[in-house]
Amino acid sequence: MKLLFLGLGFISTNVAYFLSGKHNITVTYKSLNPVKEEYVKILRDKKVEVVNLDIKDEQKLSELIKNSDVVVNFIGEISGTEEELRISNVEIPKTVASIVNKYGKIMIHLSGSTYGRTGYVKVEEKIGEGLNPQSPFERTKLQGELEVYKILGDNAFIFRPTLVYGRFNAHVQFVQIYKLVKRGIIPSLNLNFMPVSSRYIAEAIDAIANGKRASKNYFYVTECNPVNLTTFFELFSKALSKRGVKIPVVLSLAKLFLPSYVKALLKYAGTIYDCSVFKELVPKLQFDEKEVQENAKFLNELDKEGILIPT
Repeated sequence: MKLLFLGLGFISTNVAYFLSGKHNITVTYKSLNPVKEEYVKILRDKKVEVVNLDIKDEQKLSELIKNSDVVVNFIGEISGTEEELRISNVEIPKTVASIVNKYGKIMIHLSGSTYGRTGYVKVEEKIGEGLNPQSPFERTKLQGELEVYKILGDNAFIFRPTLVYGRFNAHVQFVQIYKLVKRGIIPSLNLNFMPVSSRYIAEAIDAIANGKRASKNYFYVTECNPVNLTTFFELFSKALSKRGVKIPVVLSLAKLFLPSYVKALLKYAGTIYDCSVFKELVPKLQFDEKEVQENAKFLNELDKEGILIPT
């Protein structure tokens, strides 16, 4: 199968890395920084085609979609102005869905999972029903889902990933974990989140590409058990062979050092997302400690090269 991945980030890099031996994969990027240049090297070593694409170039975008079987949209923003969020999270997936529809292809759209509901969150019967997005990020993510689903119907698969981790993760949260562990600090935080390995996202995409379907086309992409945030620090410490000191941290104090968009997500700590639909595609969903430790080693290599840049 020919898979087109729109957007070069850690999730798409991990997914392409895992699926490179099973499918012909093309990954697009708009611009590169030193970390993304590393992603390009990793992917090209795995025989993945990496091409430059300005998503505004609809002619080139159309040609890439036309020559693909499955299109996976990884493009999205978590922070920025409301207009920037609207363009990235609504207008771009809407444009992609329209072209996908024109050529009768299948689209997988990676969206978000935080839509104002906490506690135990099941997938709603009708897409968007009962959700209550609060922030511009949440509102635009949901609007993007609705636009894609309206255009493509059953040819659209909406993934709502929770806390994504993986070996090539250079998001600011994980870079911060690395820096603290490097200093020998392991904060003890009473914060539990529902994680998901990018490897399981790859398995789900592979299943859909091979014709497998779940009971719903939109669902939470998550493992089935919460993980305490301190576990990530401990696994980084183990991978880096760093002896760390556990320091109890009061949440109110931790908030002082967190980016604003991360603070907004803290209210979802302790929320349990229903994994049952995702499990129809990926039956075994266990926390992958190896991937977390590989992530620590990857960030250490970036650090040695002087390019530890949050991406």
